[in-house]
Amino acid sequence: MRTSLLLEEHLKKQLLEFMEDREEPFSISFLVNCCLQPIPATMIRDMLCKLVDEGKAIRIDDERYMATRILMKKWLRQKIKRNEEDVNFDELEIPRNLFKEISKLLRERPELGYIDESDFIRDAIRRSLYRR
Repeated sequence: MRTSLLLEEHLKKQLLEFMEDREEPFSISFLVNCCLQPIPATMIRDMLCKLVDEGKAIRIDDERYMATRILMKKWLRQKIKRNEEDVNFDELEIPRNLFKEISKLLRERPELGYIDESDFIRDAIRRSLYRR
């Protein structure tokens, strides 16, 4: 039983990594065809349902899914392109512990040139969106 759960977690992790490499929505049949080992479509569907429940995947319609992270990246890219430099990140919520780490980093490394955490976060988001 424990081995089965470990394999299931490993499969879910691999599936999420594969999904986050895809820029376009995909179907369960596409995933079944891409697997190197034979994995039943029902198992993949179950994994996708778990990822949807965890907020790591989005079900677009009856057949297609997409990684939440990729969808957010696409949305932010479009927002930045549409608004050019006037993108407002004031309503962006980040975890409190991440904000504390950023604040600590900026105090320890003044040579980075950031006084405000929001400027650092905005630039980090832009860099990550256009990296590849």
